[in-house]
Amino acid sequence: MKKNKLQVVVLSGALALSAVTMAETGKGYIINTVGEPQVMADGTIVQEVSSDSVWVMENRPEGFPSLAKGRCTDIWVMGPDYSNKGSTWRCTAIDGDGDGFVNVGRITGADWSECSFETVAGWGKYAGASISGTCQPTGPFAGPDTGTISWTGEWTLPE
Repeated sequence: MKKNKLQVVVLSGALALSAVTMAETGKGYIINTVGEPQVMADGTIVQEVSSDSVWVMENRPEGFPSLAKGRCTDIWVMGPDYSNKGSTWRCTAIDGDGDGFVNVGRITGADWSECSFETVAGWGKYAGASISGTCQPTGPFAGPDTGTISWTGEWTLPE
């Protein structure tokens, strides 16, 4: 039995050393290209939006720039009162070195809360990285077709 416990402790230590985890905060400044909203028979509004954005990030791992540009496709699903009914997005982020990642996100709260995201792919320095966290839409910054989003996330980088 002691041998099994020792193997578990050694394996746990090896797994802990195989990745680096860090916290990150960020803010995205978004310019939307808004598609025509479609109103369903029950009053649900579905709208596809494309956006370009600049992401400003803090506390990134060494060698990872603090600025990236994002290109996103969003699907907003809303009630007749514009409450959220389950909205999603997919973003491709590219840093100044040409490296990047793809993340997906969702907002599940009717009041546009309960926002989360995670990476699903990466290339260059982001290959093998896992980034996930929580987010909060924070409103327009320069007019009706702009928006901001802030987030807190956690990086896990392969060693």
